[in-house]
Amino acid sequence: MIKAAAVGGIAMFWAEFTLKTITICQTIIFPPGITKWYRCEYCSNFFTSDFLSERCGMNCYFYVCNHCAEKEVVCEECQERFLDDTEELGLDKILCKHCRDI
Repeated sequence: MIKAAAVGGIAMFWAEFTLKTITICQTIIFPPGITKWYRCEYCSNFFTSDFLSERCGMNCYFYVCNHCAEKEVVCEECQERFLDDTEELGLDKILCKHCRDI
């Protein structure tokens, strides 16, 4: 009976030690802070707030990464935002595809 109690105590100690080790490893690998991920409207890549463009603080319903924000332009007719596709069309104004077709 004494041997069974000793073996049971060692098994309980070992199980507790293993669980504590696993929880410590989980906190090292996955920090407890919740990281919010955003999805870029144009390139569909996920990014953290480090790469969030500055204009997203203006009550936007979508998010744009810094990379796409550099290429983004505003149509002079309808004020729609779109990515500049760098096509040289010889137009005087910056127009979106819808306004060009009209």
